[in-house]
Amino acid sequence: MNIDKYGIIGQIQDDGSIEGGDSACWVGHYVYLTGIDVNYIGVFEKGFGGYVRHPHPESTNNGFGAYYKNPWNGCISRDQLTGVLLAVIKTKSYFAMARVILNHCCRLMLFSYNTIINGRDPATAKWKLPDLTLFDIWAMMIRGLGPVAWLLYPVLCVLDVHMLLAALYDKFFDNEETDCINFVGKLLCSLEYAPTPISWLTKKLVNRANIISRLKGYWCGWRGSPEFIPLYESKFDEVRL
Repeated sequence: MNIDKYGIIGQIQDDGSIEGGDSACWVGHYVYLTGIDVNYIGVFEKGFGGYVRHPHPESTNNGFGAYYKNPWNGCISRDQLTGVLLAVIKTKSYFAMARVILNHCCRLMLFSYNTIINGRDPATAKWKLPDLTLFDIWAMMIRGLGPVAWLLYPVLCVLDVHMLLAALYDKFFDNEETDCINFVGKLLCSLEYAPTPISWLTKKLVNRANIISRLKGYWCGWRGSPEFIPLYESKFDEVRL
């Protein structure tokens, strides 16, 4: 893995520097897969339930990844939010999850807050439409509330349909562009925290060899982090995938 001077996972660049535009997501996956407490919330939360991609402006192009102004103006996309939720869920940080949910409520639970184009200077960048967040993100937030998730179990059974549909789409269309790491993260989360019959059925549709191949394509190419693969394999063994 490529670790920068702050001890944060990032992307190695041609000049040898490490860029942190995906750090919030990647570190979140690492925390979930290993269970290692790296003070994720203390590092990445920069507002009440608001997160950044990397806490240090110089670690992303034009400092965009460290930009967080308010719940309606920041740099966290749907993908980055998935990594954030995975870390918060794994560390059982219920109050932190409550803050994330309240932050999300400011956007009517419908959008993330990546309102600037990646790599643009936040001071001059034009506003962009943020990513839509629906069933999958809501399900993760509910699971992140610990025992409360069981009180909302019927709701989870409905929300988990998003994973089933994603698995069916991937199975029959063999879409190489499917967001592999975040789909896998959501599936693992649904199998370990308040699992539903829908998440179990989704697991039956997933081909382990295919998923691992796709994960290798993601991590072992230009991202240069093959160390993630045995972590996924170990987790797959735990959930009997």
